Amino acid sequence: MNLSWIKPFGWGAATGAVVWWIALASVFGWTSSSTAQRQAARQSEEAVVAALAPVCAANFMAQPDASAKKATLANTTSWQRRDIFPEKWVTLPGATSPDSGLIAACSKLVLDDMPKTDAAS
Repeated sequence: MNLSWIKPFGWGAATGAVVWWIALASVFGWTSSSTAQRQAARQSEEAVVAALAPVCAANFMAQPDASAKKATLANTTSWQRRDIFPEKWVTLPGATSPDSGLIAACSKLVLDDMPKTDAAS
């Protein structure tokens, strides 16, 4: 019995499987379940941050000394801003520590509302 055809058949099948997997992933958008779960978790967190950032900014602006704190916020680096916000405003539900994405989004909303000053005047 001549089995010389098995090796080329095996290589062809393996190559076809790899090409098919690439086609599924790139053309049809197929992903593994773990990749889909990571993407869903990331999108979910982004949606929660987008929903909570305006609440955080409104709470910030409702403080009695909001303009002074806003000026301080404008003059701090991104990693120091965590200390300016009360922890409960910038911690996602179910989390135990402040979320950097929520801090950044809240800071952006607060500072975008800040009137621009002209350095020349």
